[in-house]
Amino acid sequence: MRCSQLEHAEHASRAPIQELVYERPYIVLPPLLEWVRVATAHTEHRHSTVVDKDDVMQAARLLLPGVDCPVRMIGYEELMCPRRQLDEMECAKKFKVDLAFKMLSCGRYDLVPHALQLLPATKVNTVNEYGLTPLMLACIRGDEPMVNMLLDAGADVDAETPPTGPAYLMANPETQHWTALTYAAIHGHINLAKTLLEKNANVEGGARLAEEKCTETPLQVAAAAGNTEMMALLLSYGANPYLSTLMKDSLCYSGAAQRGCYAAIAVAAAHGQRTILHKLLSQPQHASAREVLSLEEILAEGANGNTSDRDRRPGRQMCIVDDPFGRGSLASSASDSSQVLKLTKQQIKTLQEAMYHSAESGHLEMTLDLRNLGVPWTLHCWMHTLATAHEHRLESIIDQLLQDFLQVWPDDYSAQFVDECLPLLFTIFRYSKNEGTSLLLADIFSSCYGKEAIKEIRDTTISGGARIDPKFVNNPELSDVQFRVEGRVFYAHKIILVNASSRFKQMLSSKFCEGNPPIVQIHDIRYDIFELVMQSLYKGGCENLEVEAGDVLELMAAANFFQLDSLLRYCESRCSKLVHLDNVVSMYIHAKVYNAVQLLEYCQGFLLQNMVALLTFDDSVRRLIFGKKLHNHDVLAGLLITLQARIKARSSPRAGKK
Repeated sequence: MRCSQLEHAEHASRAPIQELVYERPYIVLPPLLEWVRVATAHTEHRHSTVVDKDDVMQAARLLLPGVDCPVRMIGYEELMCPRRQLDEMECAKKFKVDLAFKMLSCGRYDLVPHALQLLPATKVNTVNEYGLTPLMLACIRGDEPMVNMLLDAGADVDAETPPTGPAYLMANPETQHWTALTYAAIHGHINLAKTLLEKNANVEGGARLAEEKCTETPLQVAAAAGNTEMMALLLSYGANPYLSTLMKDSLCYSGAAQRGCYAAIAVAAAHGQRTILHKLLSQPQHASAREVLSLEEILAEGANGNTSDRDRRPGRQMCIVDDPFGRGSLASSASDSSQVLKLTKQQIKTLQEAMYHSAESGHLEMTLDLRNLGVPWTLHCWMHTLATAHEHRLESIIDQLLQDFLQVWPDDYSAQFVDECLPLLFTIFRYSKNEGTSLLLADIFSSCYGKEAIKEIRDTTISGGARIDPKFVNNPELSDVQFRVEGRVFYAHKIILVNASSRFKQMLSSKFCEGNPPIVQIHDIRYDIFELVMQSLYKGGCENLEVEAGDVLELMAAANFFQLDSLLRYCESRCSKLVHLDNVVSMYIHAKVYNAVQLLEYCQGFLLQNMVALLTFDDSVRRLIFGKKLHNHDVLAGLLITLQARIKARSSPRAGKK
């Protein structure tokens, strides 16, 4: 922010100059109360009573887009004044501890013996109100001589920052169970970390395999920071890149139910540290004890058995080939120069978490690296990766993902697949300009629709007998209405027509008829087609109706015009048996124009089932799908609805059996 009126006030040699500045970096600045609220929150987070310059800068980082202020590092702020009421002995003890810590942090190494005398019985391992020991503070400052002196004085290298509690009100909850090595790792002090490890410090910090602790390991913070040298040091001392400290409360549905940190591999993937990820993956894995499955995992074995078998290809193993540049190139087949990874179920789960986080963060190259390694897809991860690739117009990645579709296609046709995955695929199909991508998607749609026969359109017009003797068709005997079709007269009877449809009843009203008996003019319908319409009405059905294949579409148009639903169903049934590659576009258009709903659904199923062949047959299908041939009709939207209905109908009997 700039205030030109105060810029010159700092120079005492000259008077302040009033200047008007019309350019503002932001159109609307945040309200003053918002500044106070955010800055105060940062002040309370570090347990201070005074708002300083850094608190305001951290507020600016959050409130002003484009302001790049460094994030406050985890450190230590000396606070000599006690914040709670203490008696005389406790207050004196606290001042002694504060004074000792200040002496240890002043850089005067000759004061170390005097400082130790002021500390209580715990001496050099005393924890202050912030939950930090003198060794942790020295590691935060990067003071190597002080670290060596404290280690010689008997400092515990594995002392942990305690959780926030009555005795440690100012302890940072985000650093609980951190050790001196964790602080050295996050600040990037390589030499201090090496010194601590040489003193047998736990390379995992406060994390233990046998204990559940909500904390972060040194390797996790180093991977997030992208410190390759620190990560290599920790790995050389046996740090586990697959160790996760994540804790979940299954009884809680809030955001606080998940605490801790994912494994270092997932952390590197989430932060886009590709080199770090490759280094972690290329780290040799030590043989571990036999994996013990929980009851939940044992029960999940049967549910995931089919999917796992489908993801595993014959002769395919997860392996990593170390390249001469140390990047750790990934491979999918074992060779003599590659290290074959025999991963446990938990390690594979960790790699899937890494794929998920890399996809969520938009680091698609890392997602594909893990996939090329042989890590199986999850439907959500595959969908998110595909959506991101489509958003950034990455055609090559889209094609690569589509080729993996059969490995993520769920056997149970989950709601996520039907309601989220299919619309995404159709969106890509709609806007893709790549013919190869379109053909891949067409093959996917055909696979999803299946090779089973399309639902047959049944002719329900066959009913019980004629309404009147068929000899009265076009018979002037007892006729009370005449139709003029193509200049020829056709005799009919009102009682039959009025009961057949509302359109005939409207046409036979006085204003549409002339003469006595009334004569109705019929346009755009051939005489033979009109005669077939009348035969179906007089016979009471279409059972013995003789209609040539070339006249079915015209008869369907007439049935739609006269609003004869039974005749329309008959025409739909006849047309469905005539659909093939050459005429499906014409059938689709006629079905839409003449409101033949069942025939339209049949044509949509035919398009889905044979889409690859149709797209390569001629351009008429492409013009139908991607053009605007039909007014107020979206062909792709109709295909999506039909495919979703087909999959749901296929999965419903399976659900009933369960």
